[in-house]
Amino acid sequence: MKRTNSEKDNISNKEVKLMHDNSKISFTQLPPEVIHQIICFLSGSTKFNEFDFFSIRSKEELEVYILPLENIKTLNNLVKYTSKDLCDNLFLKTFMSDKSNKIMKDKSQKEEENNNAELSLFEKHWLNCFNFQEILLYWIRTSDLDNLQLGTGDISITEMIEMCKIQNLIQCKERGKIMSELKEAENRHYYKYNEGGIYDVNISGDSSEKKKDTVPFNNKDKAQQDLKKRFKRLALKEKDYYLQQQQKGNNIFDLFIFKSLILSLGVNEFFDCDRKKLWANSKYLLPSEKIDQWIDNIDEIDYSTSEWRRENDNNISSDSLNNKVIGLSIEDPLGWERFITNTKFTLKHERMTKRKSEELNEEEKEQISLGPMLTESKLSEKFSNFIFLNLKNIAFFGEQFKNYTFPNSIQILSLYFDSHDFYNNRPKEELNNLFENVTFPNVKYLRIFVDESIYQIGYFEEEKCIDGDDLKSLILKRLLQKNRFPKLNHLVLNEIARNNNLEECDKKLIKQLMTIEVKFARECEEEFQDIFESIKRLNSQLLKYVVIQTPLCVRDRGSVSFNELQDFYSESSFVFSIGYYSIAQYYYICNE
Repeated sequence: MKRTNSEKDNISNKEVKLMHDNSKISFTQLPPEVIHQIICFLSGSTKFNEFDFFSIRSKEELEVYILPLENIKTLNNLVKYTSKDLCDNLFLKTFMSDKSNKIMKDKSQKEEENNNAELSLFEKHWLNCFNFQEILLYWIRTSDLDNLQLGTGDISITEMIEMCKIQNLIQCKERGKIMSELKEAENRHYYKYNEGGIYDVNISGDSSEKKKDTVPFNNKDKAQQDLKKRFKRLALKEKDYYLQQQQKGNNIFDLFIFKSLILSLGVNEFFDCDRKKLWANSKYLLPSEKIDQWIDNIDEIDYSTSEWRRENDNNISSDSLNNKVIGLSIEDPLGWERFITNTKFTLKHERMTKRKSEELNEEEKEQISLGPMLTESKLSEKFSNFIFLNLKNIAFFGEQFKNYTFPNSIQILSLYFDSHDFYNNRPKEELNNLFENVTFPNVKYLRIFVDESIYQIGYFEEEKCIDGDDLKSLILKRLLQKNRFPKLNHLVLNEIARNNNLEECDKKLIKQLMTIEVKFARECEEEFQDIFESIKRLNSQLLKYVVIQTPLCVRDRGSVSFNELQDFYSESSFVFSIGYYSIAQYYYICNE
């Protein structure tokens, strides 16, 4: 990005003003230990040693450790403007020392290089910071699992005992929390089969006896040791970092900034697999007031968003509002046309379009017509203001932008499909060109949501109908390509994952993923084990964390048993989680 003259003046000498005799010195002249202290303060690493995961459990307590957005901005600017001067002695990778520039052709030499990789002091700092943020994110998103009562609902005594054991397993493996008695998981208010609950278990006929079922996990020390091992497996090791850098070029500082943004912006509050409400799918991964909407139908607009507030709230200055709007949503093909022609659609325009054409004067007709198409540079300038992008029902970008490269500012992308309009009325062969040749060079988090309803509508003409499963596979194959997402490391599949369709995608991209999350449509729940096995077969060294919506209601066909779930948690190649949405689903159906 081109810098302004004022920016050049500010950073030309990398000057830092010191509050002593109004003097100035070059940033590069500061002692390394001082630079290190500044960066440690901004990155929050001074708090690492005081952090105790076993005593700090609530979200409110954990939020203290989330980096403020201003710290992230400052760190980003500091490294951006000084790395050129500091690269030789602070930020430059020192893999294999003097041999780092040598081309290693022999496989054994590459393996040796990988095993002997060394990071500079500051790279190790960013790696530690990234791993702390990774574990902090995990600890925050699983915090609601501390408060469960799965022994509830319209279930038998035997089923209740099974659900209590499942709760014990989940809390022990994911939170290091144990039970002393199974009754801690029983909700007596809902239990209606036996007044004594799981303590009075009917054996046969009229006879009964007191029975205290054994708690599977009741050793506190063992549970905490296992949790520490879980954290260790979540962390990115130096050799893994070197491998992922070989594959896609993400440096560890960029990964740290990205993970910090996820927490600071509250993106984790909108993760599909952690939702508390069963039907609360959202096309956004940010609060709606942070989203600038470009839509097809003004009736669908969220009136808390920037679009409506800019038009209706005179008390909000455009400058202060623009500081808050960091997300962009472009919805439906007409929304894309309006965006690339810079034709904003307002409530006033909506009223005009509802009138007959002959009732409009020439000035009004001009106001509701599309303007001239933007150039690529102007379009990129518009996109550069946003970190998050939502594209709804958009799979074709027009002749001028079919090869468009989205700017590096876009790091979080949601592709949301709830209408067949994105593929309807097109020749069937065009479906093989979904998403054309557009690329997202700096997107690290990709969420794909395909509402199951679009499969039930069918194609516009019966002879052109495409099967819903085929459409899912086609969308994934076309999207998940290394050249389209060279830096992707977090993939979320919402109602789109089936059987082995991940294995059919570009293996180079799949091998670079560090996190995979899967949420099913209701009719796909029985495929949980198939998806789990297909992810295992990916055999990816970089894959650290897998969250899969897990069917828990033991009375239902396709749900997992205690023993099966224990096997999933025992998987050694990655850390497995069920996600809170699995709990929400169980609470919803257990009383049916």
